[in-house]
Amino acid sequence: MRKLYGETQPGFWIDGYFFDDTKVKDNRQLNVHDLDQISKAHPVVVHHRGGHTSYYNSKALEMANINRNTPNPPGGTYDRDADGELNGRITDRARAVFNNVGKRPTFTEDQTEQRNRDGLAYISKQFVRYGLTSVHHEGGDLSALQHVRRRGDLRHRVSYEVSGKILDAMIANGIMTGFADEWIRFGATSEHTADGSFSERTMAISRPYLEITPPYQGNVTETQDDLNAWVERVHRAGIQVNSHANGDVAIDMVLTAYERAQRVYPQPDARPKITHCTLINDNLLRRIKALGAVPAAFTTYAYYNSDKFHFYGEDFMKRSMAYRSFLDAGIPAAAGSDFSPGPFAPLMGIQGMVTRTGWNGQTWGANQRISVDEALRVNTLNGAYASHEEAIKGSITPGKLADFVVLAEDPHTVDKAKVKEIEIVRTVTGGTTVYQA
Repeated sequence: MRKLYGETQPGFWIDGYFFDDTKVKDNRQLNVHDLDQISKAHPVVVHHRGGHTSYYNSKALEMANINRNTPNPPGGTYDRDADGELNGRITDRARAVFNNVGKRPTFTEDQTEQRNRDGLAYISKQFVRYGLTSVHHEGGDLSALQHVRRRGDLRHRVSYEVSGKILDAMIANGIMTGFADEWIRFGATSEHTADGSFSERTMAISRPYLEITPPYQGNVTETQDDLNAWVERVHRAGIQVNSHANGDVAIDMVLTAYERAQRVYPQPDARPKITHCTLINDNLLRRIKALGAVPAAFTTYAYYNSDKFHFYGEDFMKRSMAYRSFLDAGIPAAAGSDFSPGPFAPLMGIQGMVTRTGWNGQTWGANQRISVDEALRVNTLNGAYASHEEAIKGSITPGKLADFVVLAEDPHTVDKAKVKEIEIVRTVTGGTTVYQA
């Protein structure tokens, strides 16, 4: 980023991405002093991989008119050091103030379209390389997606999850979940955010976080009234609702909104989704089951983010990413990679679900382990169920789409700690080989 200083015009942002505090050598958060070493003349920001926190330098804070006396806004925080001074870490909704300060490079309409098309074509190659034939896309450029398909570069099927103007257009024009074809189909909404992040320790939980002072219980990013109104509007339109809820407080809020919407406007087999649905308890499980909701909990986190679990503790992790509890309750939980915050490799996810042991050798919440067969179902048929497509995909069955993956070894028989190392030999979508090792 220091190199960017000499290449950046005055007034323009210097941006950094994909920082992860537990994956760096000194194993710590960034702070304002770190970023001031890059530049005190330009606004500087580094975004955490998790997507809910960012780190800003002194110039950025000054331009946004944030100082030690600025109160935290609803749904976010301006973090401070032990002396009450801003430390540069800003969480969730509090980051919105930075959208209107400083300058960033702009692209022409043609450049933007080309970038979107090329990016989608690239990620499609990566998806099938890792054994994915269908993906639930949270947003993205719908026009670019269709162009990539037309030119023959779309190698996986898409359940397109909408928000913003496209969601508004669907509601205005009576377009419901399920419209389109087997390659690109309108699915649920993109995740409507009710709280913060697991990996960044901002999700809304019912007890204070460990090792954080003053006491902090995460960020609720939506009021119950606003959440109720949004859910009812989407639900009435026949569009599958999907909300982001990590902590037990947020899951309770989302279920309250879903239950209310079903009371005022019953929809058969609605299957409302809860993206992440990380921290559960017996009452939440009962309500999820009764509602017919579909949680999509983290899969690869059990392996990739095990270095963050100590922030919560073993008792907490026994109720987190709770696939054993979901399946035992008869809840058809689906797989959630949360890419880009988490890796999307399904074999890494399966290994984590089966072992609950991370890259660092630590095992957390072993009571939530599931079998290889169960993990395969979560990643296949349950994913199809989550998008109302289990009749056409999710299993190798006569009459269903010819989508499948060939593995070099059987995940049932290999060492469970080496499932993620199994080679993807071939990926087939629609009867066509779209990847071959």
